[in-house]
Amino acid sequence: MRVLAVTTWFPSAAAPTSGVFVQRDVELLRRAHDVDVLHLHPPGAVGPADATAGVRRLEMSRANPRQVLRAARTLRAGLPRYDLVHTMSPSALLPLAAVRVRIPWVHTEHWSALLDTSTVGPAMRLGLAATMQLMRRPDAVVAVSGPLAERLSSRLGRPVDVIPDMVDAPARPTPRPPAEEPLRLVAVGALIPRKGPDLAVETVAELRRRGRDTRLTWVGEGPMRDEVAALAARLDVADAVAFVGERPPDAVRDELAAADLFLMPTSVETFGVSIAEALLSGRPVIVGATGGQRDFVDEPDGILVEERTATAYADAVERSLALAADRSADDIAGAVRDRFRPEARAAAYEAVYREAVRRVRPGR
Repeated sequence: MRVLAVTTWFPSAAAPTSGVFVQRDVELLRRAHDVDVLHLHPPGAVGPADATAGVRRLEMSRANPRQVLRAARTLRAGLPRYDLVHTMSPSALLPLAAVRVRIPWVHTEHWSALLDTSTVGPAMRLGLAATMQLMRRPDAVVAVSGPLAERLSSRLGRPVDVIPDMVDAPARPTPRPPAEEPLRLVAVGALIPRKGPDLAVETVAELRRRGRDTRLTWVGEGPMRDEVAALAARLDVADAVAFVGERPPDAVRDELAAADLFLMPTSVETFGVSIAEALLSGRPVIVGATGGQRDFVDEPDGILVEERTATAYADAVERSLALAADRSADDIAGAVRDRFRPEARAAAYEAVYREAVRRVRPGR
């Protein structure tokens, strides 16, 4: 089947980690289908170095009606060459509002704002109703987690399939390091309010106040870097917190292997790729309780923290050390491995594609 994947989230030289989950889905789907990608990117996000076989880049700002209409014209002209169109981000729906789609249409949704509107600004919140209206048009809708599927299903009045994100995992996890000080914590995520880097730093300070020598390595970049570094200095833990920026997948696995625990006080996740990667690397996780991570984080290998305070997270760290003391890396990874097998995800998408084809009305 010839498939056109349409997305506003996809890696580029300027943003190599943006939309990695979409890229992984495309790679999975290419095992069985001929998949082209139309990347509708924001202005300035793509340059000559981003020429990639099978990926067309087209500038589109959501706030620029001319660019949206240009994308609509591109889709209108190109869709007849394909057997199915697969939108993979909420804003990818926008240009299709002006297009009559005659082929089967699948939409995969990841957007955290659909679970928690506080993660976006007022302008984006105003667009949520329009996004939901556009999401009624695809023949099949996929959510990356159970909580997101429940929210969408209630809003759309129709069933929504759940297919988790692709998770990068080592063939076999590195054995857990010996239980000795310093306690090494790692987080993988953007330095943005939703991920809770300030609360992570406060948790380090609380654990050290309790007499536990604790270190935190934060893998990721973002606008809160200076603010959180200043907080670490005020709390006198600057020497215990390292912000190492973005890292390629191999380096992220190395950071996970060197850590005792994964700590990320996220306020909400639609799925939680880095959380799943930590578990598959054989490391216990301590994370926020709201979002898609609820599908796969369970004791003794994971703790969901309801209260967003340093005291609650420090308590959870100490509880995790006790619960997982006798758990090997293989034990922890094995508990979730089957859930994220690529073969299971590929089979689930095949079923969704078949259902989308079945739902298309003749002459639509």
